[in-house]
Amino acid sequence: MKSEKNNPRRDFIKKSMFAAAGMIIIPGFVLGKDGEITSVTEQLSRAFAGQDGIKKIAFITHIYRNSAHADVIGTKLFLGIPTDEGMVAPQVKIASIYIEQIGANDTGVRIAKMNGTPIYSTVEEALTLGGDKLAVDAVVYVGEHGEYPYNRLGMKLYPRMNYLERIFRVFDASKRSVPVFTDKALSYSWLDSKWIYDRAKELQVPMMAGSSLPYCWRDKELVHPIGVKISEAVAIGYASLDAYGFHVTEILQCMVERRAGGETGVKSIEGLKGDDVWKAIDSGKISQKLVDAACDTIQDKETGNMREIVKIPYAVIVNYVDGTKGTIMMLDKYVKTGWAYSAKTSKGIVATEFVLAGGPNYSHFSYLSLNIQKFIVSGPVAPIERNLMTSGIIDMGIRSLEEGKVKQTPFLNIKYSAAGYESIRPSAPRPTGQSISRFHPKEYDFMIPDAFK
Repeated sequence: MKSEKNNPRRDFIKKSMFAAAGMIIIPGFVLGKDGEITSVTEQLSRAFAGQDGIKKIAFITHIYRNSAHADVIGTKLFLGIPTDEGMVAPQVKIASIYIEQIGANDTGVRIAKMNGTPIYSTVEEALTLGGDKLAVDAVVYVGEHGEYPYNRLGMKLYPRMNYLERIFRVFDASKRSVPVFTDKALSYSWLDSKWIYDRAKELQVPMMAGSSLPYCWRDKELVHPIGVKISEAVAIGYASLDAYGFHVTEILQCMVERRAGGETGVKSIEGLKGDDVWKAIDSGKISQKLVDAACDTIQDKETGNMREIVKIPYAVIVNYVDGTKGTIMMLDKYVKTGWAYSAKTSKGIVATEFVLAGGPNYSHFSYLSLNIQKFIVSGPVAPIERNLMTSGIIDMGIRSLEEGKVKQTPFLNIKYSAAGYESIRPSAPRPTGQSISRFHPKEYDFMIPDAFK
């Protein structure tokens, strides 16, 4: 164990913290005077995290390399979490790691050793800390990246159901369950996603899942009040439906779920590609005004005619049970790195850009990490039904596109309310402060690409 006087991680966090007048408490961390982490404030942090102190987590991932999701979440939980206001002291401790694929570009093994964290050879050993029963307070499973085949629909076959069942089996055998965060979609497959949801309910597993997009910056600030009347909404992104379409689906759903009557479920889904997307806009099936309003908020986009720039547009039209219409659009080449949302409400059209932060911090994952901590410490920050629905929507959208017909989705008649959930989000419109400043101590220079040094 490192001594109190020779702890590079603590020294770095102390130097990186912003100055505070007196002792303040902000969700996720506690600072003393002038940003100092003292024995007193550490005790307060542990008290804030729960009577049992800092929560011990098992960190399960497919691959841990620079800029992979395991890095942009896990390394922050090791070192501290960079936010607009300053560095956040983690309130969870990675007590064990399992990495499935350790290649030449792996950084996870080195980081684990630097922090004295054991690496186990199986998922089960990581959860039991080498014993017979569950021995951690929570599980963070990052089932993204790694070498896996693609199916006939072009979807990467991440083994998320397989991994979560291994986790659930340990819970079942130990006769107790702890919170589980699983990154992005529950699964590429609706059937697998529903199985995961049902199994978690059976074992009373608190679950959090999904994208970083619902927790990132919004320029301009837009949060629908609960009970807002929405007739139609559009969410914009880029790249492929399989890899990035889920993020756009999460943008759409985290906004429209707040509408009057709560979430009522999805009646049908239609996937479109190429000229069929432009025809849908021309016919009014997709609102041109909403597409334009959303795109107008995006700073990083090409100038010129959208239809000339986007060679192959994609769209997924979501028809909700209550008559609300949502559309997911992928406008590759026109939208470079931007994400956006617009909606027609009873008070007119509203729109915002969903803003991410680039490398090396990727600090939109800071706010996801803060919400993972809050979930582990004090309970859900969003309904897991949102992620069940988004997992199903994107799967059905890709299947509709492949089959060339509208998919009827009575199994997506998922009802839930977003009322009562509170997540942590940045208050600024775009990243600032520590979010865009170096947060790695020098010992971690090997994590930073040369372009960012």
